[in-house]
Amino acid sequence: MNLQWQTPPTLSGAVLAGGRAGRLQGQDKTKLQFGGRSLLDRTLAILGPICDEKLVSSNSLESYTDCKIVPDRRPGQGPLGALYSCLRAARNPYLLIVATDMPFITTAALQKLWLERNGFDVVIPRSPDGLQPLAALYSRKCITPIRYQLERGNLRIRCFFPQIRSKVIDCRDFPEIYHKNIFLNVNSPADLEKARSLYRETNHETNHETN
Repeated sequence: MNLQWQTPPTLSGAVLAGGRAGRLQGQDKTKLQFGGRSLLDRTLAILGPICDEKLVSSNSLESYTDCKIVPDRRPGQGPLGALYSCLRAARNPYLLIVATDMPFITTAALQKLWLERNGFDVVIPRSPDGLQPLAALYSRKCITPIRYQLERGNLRIRCFFPQIRSKVIDCRDFPEIYHKNIFLNVNSPADLEKARSLYRETNHETNHETN
């Protein structure tokens, strides 16, 4: 499933760029090469067909082509703080959040969340590994419960879900959209090599990426 729209819907999309990864020897994940381009460029390209506004959550980037850079309103609050900051900055009622270290995420997987939004404030996929809050759809109605949660010092994303209307998409019901590696993320050199190896197997490419 991948509907073709002449113009993207009124939907914002944000890439959580994060900072330098300790388990990757301090490398900036956004600059890691995958499939011939950086992870950040790759993720933004996936959002492009379905989002008419693109944001990058980052405390280090100053600018990026055709994107709004959104620093954390209060640094040190992790992905929940980044989500809150992006929801406050987004111009549209709904926001797709995607971590930049998920190289196999697809437009179709995110589009499915958008199509299931009616009547819900959060649409989140559940894979065999559990809920995937960093590849999910959030409405601006989440801003207030997230703010209250941050004020209490609770940084776990899913803890505000009981206060809003949430819908869980069971990935096992849509195997044609959610393949087994779709939420694989890159947190270590071993993860990066595994992801690149899987990509080469799928695309019949030779290894030419060095960082």
